[in-house]
Amino acid sequence: MRVMHPRILKTVAACSVTLLVTLLAPPHAEAAVTITVPATATIGSTLPTFCSTTSTTITVTSSKKNYDLRIRSNTTNNPNGKAKNGSGTEMLNSFQYATAAGGPFTNVTASYVNVFSNQPTGSNVNHIVYYRQCVDWGDDAGNFTIGVDYLVAEL
Repeated sequence: MRVMHPRILKTVAACSVTLLVTLLAPPHAEAAVTITVPATATIGSTLPTFCSTTSTTITVTSSKKNYDLRIRSNTTNNPNGKAKNGSGTEMLNSFQYATAAGGPFTNVTASYVNVFSNQPTGSNVNHIVYYRQCVDWGDDAGNFTIGVDYLVAEL
């Protein structure tokens, strides 16, 4: 007979991702670069020792130069790359991103890193970014939020 740990009923609820976009383009540029990012993404509830995933589509138009699409955690609210609950308590595991549904997943940090590098010019190019949050027994139950910033840098 297998004995289940009594804390298995503890569900850590949805992790909400607030997305912010920054566009780095010369001030004299005439709409050479545009980026569209959905305002939020939600990862469903999960139990400790499990991970949940979701994705978002980021649309970029760059008519003059190749570009990098970069990501970081919000440096003011989430400098450690971890989602927080309403009390400010961080989850034990870092929030992660990937460019493929099955990973590999990389921890989000407060420093910008390329998600997609040296992307060619094009109109309404869709980039799918996958998110993952893993839950630990030490995490509080509840709703957690992390701010993620995106940046498009012309090359």
